[in-house]
Amino acid sequence: MRALLLLTTLLFVACKSGDHQPDIAALTPVSDLPVAAVWAPPANWATLPPREFEALVEAELPDDRITPFSRATVRALGDALDAMDGTSIRAAVLLARSRSEAAGECLLARLHRREAGPERNSDAADVVAAAALARFPYPERYWRIVRLVNGKDPHPDIEVRVECGCTALRIGIDRVIPFLLDVLRIGTWEGQNDALDFEPSDTTAWIRGQAAAALSERAGIPLTYQPDAPIAMRESEARRLASLLEKIGKNAPEVDYRVK
Repeated sequence: MRALLLLTTLLFVACKSGDHQPDIAALTPVSDLPVAAVWAPPANWATLPPREFEALVEAELPDDRITPFSRATVRALGDALDAMDGTSIRAAVLLARSRSEAAGECLLARLHRREAGPERNSDAADVVAAAALARFPYPERYWRIVRLVNGKDPHPDIEVRVECGCTALRIGIDRVIPFLLDVLRIGTWEGQNDALDFEPSDTTAWIRGQAAAALSERAGIPLTYQPDAPIAMRESEARRLASLLEKIGKNAPEVDYRVK
């Protein structure tokens, strides 16, 4: 999954920092970004060489505008997401760069299927989908992503669940902080006391790094956590972030944000 995500990382817009507790009731699903003409990918979008696909995305789906797709295109890309393979990753990238409301709802619907694929890299497109929603205009409309992090029915894939948690935090939902702090403490002595509702795998460096990045951004401090650092150093960084955010997370409202 990590190798497959390298391409998509280059295609995302950097998430702009801002108020972590927005007045969501005052927002409307309207963006100041210009809207391009309806666009459709070429018939061979799924088989283009990687460099050509990247060039296509950068040329046709610039990050300074919304590019709507037809209903048929959104439906076809949504179907491609269900394959959970390399084509799914490309479909997720195209939908992410569209930044239209229909594309965002398609990505969110895919995540709410709560599927865990048979291979280690089966979750790559879903990770891209979860990360992308934080970069859409007024991402607060996707508040339902918190249901994939907390509650009785979280996403069964831990990488996807963590990325959903990072997006939820970036759109202003602080009640995912305790979960992300638990992820950060995996593999530490203090973390042995955490009552986790998932079984950590032997490969947690990536999810710990993602959690640290989102938590550091929320705390307004530089990211200094190193996933492969000695236990004592990782534990110290986790403790520092907990001292800044743990109380915020525990006192966060349990009511979901709602945008009509």
